[in-house]
Amino acid sequence: MRPKGGDEGGPSLDPAPAQTKGPAGRPLVQAVATAGALLGAVGVVYLLGQAAFFVLIVAVALVCLWELFDALMRAGGRPVVWFGLACTGAMVAVAYFERPGLVGAVLVVAMFGAFLLALRPGRGHNAASDVAWTVLGVTWIGGGGAGAASILVLRSDGLQLLVAFVLIAALDDIGAYFMGTRFGSHRMAPSISPGKSWEGFAGGLVCSLVGGGVCAALLSPLGILDGIALGALCGVFGPAGDLAESLVKRTVGIKDSGRLLPGHGGFLDRLDAMILCAPVVFLYLRFAADLA
Repeated sequence: MRPKGGDEGGPSLDPAPAQTKGPAGRPLVQAVATAGALLGAVGVVYLLGQAAFFVLIVAVALVCLWELFDALMRAGGRPVVWFGLACTGAMVAVAYFERPGLVGAVLVVAMFGAFLLALRPGRGHNAASDVAWTVLGVTWIGGGGAGAASILVLRSDGLQLLVAFVLIAALDDIGAYFMGTRFGSHRMAPSISPGKSWEGFAGGLVCSLVGGGVCAALLSPLGILDGIALGALCGVFGPAGDLAESLVKRTVGIKDSGRLLPGHGGFLDRLDAMILCAPVVFLYLRFAADLA
């Protein structure tokens, strides 16, 4: 996995020894060790089965949303933390139990509930902004978790499809990091994330396409065109997820979403690409590949 750091969301432009430092000057060995531990944890949960993976999705979604809310509170905001966490958990749960109509209901409850809670005394002068951030967090992170849970319950091999998606998205990260570090010179969005380059985007896309082809060869539900399509979706929407989180961090004024993952920052730093990709990948698998 690509060691991610700070607002850059990609290779740092600061000079640092390539063999010891990753983005934002972080030790590359530490970042790689953390990435290996994460992959190992995913492997263990995979062996435990579908229910364990559902619990993992819920836990990770809640941690990511907590990191966002914590950053907002450190910046002076007052999002409705407990309510947002409850709505996010509910979104993932209704997706897992295959009640897609209730996902919209949860979003409605999140929006109107946040408004109602903002009317209570002592909410301060930025209550409307707090409502917007609460609803955004539930929709963004809860929606990503719901997308992952929806992939998980596709057919009898949803667990394999979800792990394949995670691996393809990770390959996109890896390719983007190393290609961007070695050849990156044309910036994608310098005002949002100065470290992300078009060369890194191309490297990530190639790796995700290859990963999609390999997964299609190994998983019987996927045809080769489906695998390539998944690689293309991850290669395009993954960088968009990186940039979306960088935009949020720049707005809030933080470098990392958290400190739980040495060499990577927080869970939201690590999973921003997958959060945005998961609903898109689910829609493709469900309606284009027809893997109901």
